[in-house]
Amino acid sequence: MKAVTKKQRMYEITFDQETVGCSNNSNILAAAKRNFLKLPYGCFNGGCGMCKIKIVAGDYEVGLSSKAALPDNEREKGYALACKTYPLSDLMVRVMGR
Repeated sequence: MKAVTKKQRMYEITFDQETVGCSNNSNILAAAKRNFLKLPYGCFNGGCGMCKIKIVAGDYEVGLSSKAALPDNEREKGYALACKTYPLSDLMVRVMGR
């Protein structure tokens, strides 16, 4: 059986006035850290909720995270955790914890 791998694509993530590159294989928090942007974070694992963001525009997918850190009603309104969010297009993001 063949392993299925996602083709890597690069996207632009815009945080307020800063724009950084991020591949679809990297989460938004990792891309921000690589580019020396100061986003709040704690566990880097979807459990604490400190890296909460609001996706203003664009397509993305999310990994598993704690419902306590990000309840379903917030997910439905476009909130996500930067440590568990992967771009599928260019994104405009608002950081909630600054």
